[in-house]
Amino acid sequence: MTVVSAEPIPPSAQWLGLAGLVPFVAGLFAVMFGSTPAQHLAGERIFLYYAATILAFLGGVRWGAALASPTWRALLLAVAPSLIAFGALLLDPGPALLVFGVTFAVVGAADAGRRSTPLWPDWYRRLRIMLSVGVVTLHGLMGWALHVRSG
Repeated sequence: MTVVSAEPIPPSAQWLGLAGLVPFVAGLFAVMFGSTPAQHLAGERIFLYYAATILAFLGGVRWGAALASPTWRALLLAVAPSLIAFGALLLDPGPALLVFGVTFAVVGAADAGRRSTPLWPDWYRRLRIMLSVGVVTLHGLMGWALHVRSG
């Protein structure tokens, strides 16, 4: 029986990646448990602005990986998350949340399907899967919280 040994996710990357979920959770909690409209609005803003920030970061990661072989396709795919995020910030919170959630799911799936390279190690692919599942789940929970709060 052959056991495939995967390179472990570096603890620093794993802890920092998980810490990157904190602003999403903070925004969600402000919407769910805030006692004033100002706290609810702050929670929405924290969540949505941070979503845009992280999509821009993920685009930057793709840009860096594309520099070894800068094709139009690779570079366009690198800037797409930032442009989508910018556009989503111009929408009302509900539609923006949907755009962000779908974009995180698509980018996460694309990252999960990438082949391992020196610029895209297998541990990063596994980290992206874990974080994408968390982020998309938090987007779903925020959608539910916004729905409950509005109705």
